[in-house]
Amino acid sequence: MKTLHIIILSIAALLPASCGTGAERHNESSTTAHAPAEVEETTTEELPLPQVPDTLLLPTDRAAYLVTHFWEAMDFGDTLKSRDEAFMEQNFANYANLLPYVDEATARSSVERLMEKASADRSAYNLLADIADKYLYDPNSPMMDEEAYILFLNAITGSRFMDSDRKVRFESQLKDALKNRRGEKASDFSFVDRNGNSNSLYGTADGRSYRLLMFYDPDCDVCEHAKAMLSGNTAINDAIADGRLKVVAVYSDGDNEVWEKSKNKIPGNWISACSPDGAVDRDEVYVIRATPTLYLLAPDNTVLLKDAQAGEIIQALSVN
Repeated sequence: MKTLHIIILSIAALLPASCGTGAERHNESSTTAHAPAEVEETTTEELPLPQVPDTLLLPTDRAAYLVTHFWEAMDFGDTLKSRDEAFMEQNFANYANLLPYVDEATARSSVERLMEKASADRSAYNLLADIADKYLYDPNSPMMDEEAYILFLNAITGSRFMDSDRKVRFESQLKDALKNRRGEKASDFSFVDRNGNSNSLYGTADGRSYRLLMFYDPDCDVCEHAKAMLSGNTAINDAIADGRLKVVAVYSDGDNEVWEKSKNKIPGNWISACSPDGAVDRDEVYVIRATPTLYLLAPDNTVLLKDAQAGEIIQALSVN
């Protein structure tokens, strides 16, 4: 990959691929078969990076320039390139790597221009939409970024270019992505703990403790890995001990037999919880596309991190 003009942090996943759950359990190929390849290993042709003016010295300004001008060299009317999946994936990955380094307004206007530019060819437009889905929304993608994907979803669903039948999928994704969004209040739900006591997510709020919310499946190996990583971390355990954190591990499928066998396998200093009849998943109070699904909530129930990696949670709590 070409050397970018700003420092790009590594996006390597800290955990193995997520286990399927909910709808994904019935169609596991929708996540596992299409996980993006490691970008660094490809030798696919890349678009030339825009030449950043020397007058732009701040990394944020240089990133904004790159994002704004990234696709200028791309001719979507050139169907040999615009319909070439490998070519488009490589360049989309390079572009998406930059989005976290710019403000929302810059990213939004860039994405809108990109999708408008891609409308020069319907096949290219559809391919680009699918690539955005694959890289930014697939739970197994190391580049998953729901906030960035929402920008694409808004552009796609607000356009008349994609046929209505195909647009239904993206409209459904947008509806799901906007639930329990970062920066907004988390949805409350009821649960039963390992001792048979009824409680709710908001009932665990005490005005000072962060909540780590983990939706898990007892048969999910990746959930076990995440549980071990979190329960063995000193920062996590110190935060629990001094009352700065509560960990709420929720079995969301509602199978009582599975719950009874697994509830005491959750660490003793965590809240081991079960959603009665799997209501939290069944009613899509939370969209659990893969397990584990991790949220970090502020004391006032605001979502700080959504669909986070265990390492992100640890890092966030280490600085609080």
